[in-house]
Amino acid sequence: MKKQILSLTLAGTMMLSMAAPALAAEGKGFADVAEDAWYAPAVAYAAEKGLMAGTGADKFSPDGTVTRGTVFQTLYNLAGKPEAGETSFVDVEGKWYAAAAAWAEAQGLAAVPADKTFAGDRAITRMEIAAILARYAETAHLPAGADHGKTESAPDYAAIPEWAMEGMEWCVNTGVLSGDSKGSLNPAGTARRAELAQMLKQFTGMEIVSMADYLKEHEDQFFLTGKTEYTIQGKIVSAETHIHNELEDVDYTVTDDGVSVILKGTVGEEWVTKLEKVLKTYTKADGSALTAEDFTDSKDTYIDLKTKANPDANFACYVPAGTAVQVDTAWGDVLYANRTGVPHGSGDYLVCSNKDGKPDFSDVWVVNGAVFDSTYDMSRAPRMGAVKEIEKYGHAVLDITIEDFEKAGFELGDTVNVTFDNGYELKGIPFFDGYYVAKGEPMLRAYPGHTNIAVCINYGKLNVVANVAPGSVAAVSMAVKGGEKAAQELNSLVYTDERGDYASDEIFANFRVVSVGDLGEGALVRSASPVSNEHGRAAYADALIEKAGVAAVLNLADTDEEIQGYIAGEGFASGYYKSLYEDGKVIALGMPVDYSSDSFGDTLAGGLARLSELKGPYLVHCTEGKDRAGFTSALLECLMGASLEEVVADYMVSYENYYGVTKAGDGEKYDLIVNNNIMGMLRAIAGVDKSADLGQVDLQKAAESYLTAHGMTAEQVTALKANLSAPAAE
Repeated sequence: MKKQILSLTLAGTMMLSMAAPALAAEGKGFADVAEDAWYAPAVAYAAEKGLMAGTGADKFSPDGTVTRGTVFQTLYNLAGKPEAGETSFVDVEGKWYAAAAAWAEAQGLAAVPADKTFAGDRAITRMEIAAILARYAETAHLPAGADHGKTESAPDYAAIPEWAMEGMEWCVNTGVLSGDSKGSLNPAGTARRAELAQMLKQFTGMEIVSMADYLKEHEDQFFLTGKTEYTIQGKIVSAETHIHNELEDVDYTVTDDGVSVILKGTVGEEWVTKLEKVLKTYTKADGSALTAEDFTDSKDTYIDLKTKANPDANFACYVPAGTAVQVDTAWGDVLYANRTGVPHGSGDYLVCSNKDGKPDFSDVWVVNGAVFDSTYDMSRAPRMGAVKEIEKYGHAVLDITIEDFEKAGFELGDTVNVTFDNGYELKGIPFFDGYYVAKGEPMLRAYPGHTNIAVCINYGKLNVVANVAPGSVAAVSMAVKGGEKAAQELNSLVYTDERGDYASDEIFANFRVVSVGDLGEGALVRSASPVSNEHGRAAYADALIEKAGVAAVLNLADTDEEIQGYIAGEGFASGYYKSLYEDGKVIALGMPVDYSSDSFGDTLAGGLARLSELKGPYLVHCTEGKDRAGFTSALLECLMGASLEEVVADYMVSYENYYGVTKAGDGEKYDLIVNNNIMGMLRAIAGVDKSADLGQVDLQKAAESYLTAHGMTAEQVTALKANLSAPAAE
């Protein structure tokens, strides 16, 4: 179960205006809140959930000021309006927020000043609200959030006083408070009602995840670990002593009772335990046994203690700092991973015992992330990496080198889980050395020539989607070993540019006459580029298209400037192509490879409209004659009534020509290429989702619709079909 703050309890009407007017009706807008205002969604949310009311006459007054009474009454209602006792405040009697003031005093949310005034009608600043919400978050055990220095980077960071710093940092880290268009936080600015609505929307949407729910989603991410050997300190005191454990946010009082020991951990945290347990758990620094006298003979002085390593005794699971988990322990305590008010590093860990090689979820506890890596074995833990750079297209480069990542046991083709410390997760994404995923899909990248791994979304802004920035921390763990190995191998296929490695000029140039559906004999040919000699195939392709009598060309890869550069280049040997170009029979489109984009479709349809004005036979080519030419050929084949099987078979000839992949020779790889490539292209042409059964689609009508949707007229489509149906002249 996930508990949101709003769902904890909402009793009674939210008194969020000076006179506590009636709430706006559900779904009803406010006359003074424009639909496109930045705060409009937050105002609608606050009104719908009963968090804020209008100010009368269908108005919300977004620029109206917020008072202290308003904020505390909100939190009091969120807490369920519990019984409020006596209060020290002298100015709340008879006020609508009197009970809230008494409750806030009892909870430590509102301090009582020397004059004992609550000042509930006073306007409140943004930093005051931040401090109050952060204190309330501690009592509600909300997540601490991931700290990446966002507050420090604000231009007005120096304007935040020390007393407000912790609250401001918590609100910024959790997204409850954000800066203006210049990044300024305006801490001393008077809070406006629109700002409060936005803060409440963020605040009440925060969740506390139950251990059962977290285990359900992350059971497979527990890794084998155990206590390592490390040094801490311990002492017995001679007089009553008070200590505060920052990691637990707990105060201890210790007396000289002869059995209580103060321990100081690896980051200076102090806690109390029993002498008997210490003698069993630790040794002296030199490894020899401890005795009670080691402590009683040197009271008030810390002595070094060494833990006894206990390898493989436990399983553990990382919980990112942006996620709070409630753990009901086997011994009756309730613990909270990543609760507000204490440091956690990039996140805490759930730990349990190893029972017969499996996690024992009947007994789970929390270990603070600030000390876990110095006290537990991390060799099988997720690889932790900070974002060192956000690339131009939003990819997050981690400070984990490809070499180190592979040394840790990861290989190209594995699938991995990536969890950022703000709680954003990507599960089962492939680890590839290229962008071998569909548009909008995530992957972990080890790009050739690059040093570090990066988390990416193909044609998407990972940094925006995941809300990460330099300093964010990612935990990367294995999902399935070799889970996408076939796809990695498929996309890692290589071919040579040596003519002698191929059985014929046609195979080398990936040349063929397309004879499917109602295409006229010799009306459509396709090949690798006859003009760009990047792969040494241009002259071969040029000779073949001349022999085929090609009269017009659709060049998908190059611009006119690039074609002119090839022709002027040294060693250019494609004389027939040059003559076609000089006669105005080559249409240069210079298209990108993303066939799913509207710009691709619009450019292609524009080129085919121009081609329809020229007589065939037609040549369609890109650089290799495989991807852009593959899509375009498939489109034209569908237009001319080819069957699904015919379109697939023609597409796969390119993979036989370049890589020797055939259905008979390697059926699994053949089918993978079909499913990943040509079927995706055909679904894009048909405008159906990636799970659609193409066997039920009229591909000819789909092709016609694709072309007209991208700008061709019905007359141009008819002319193109007529030209494609005409056989080549003898």
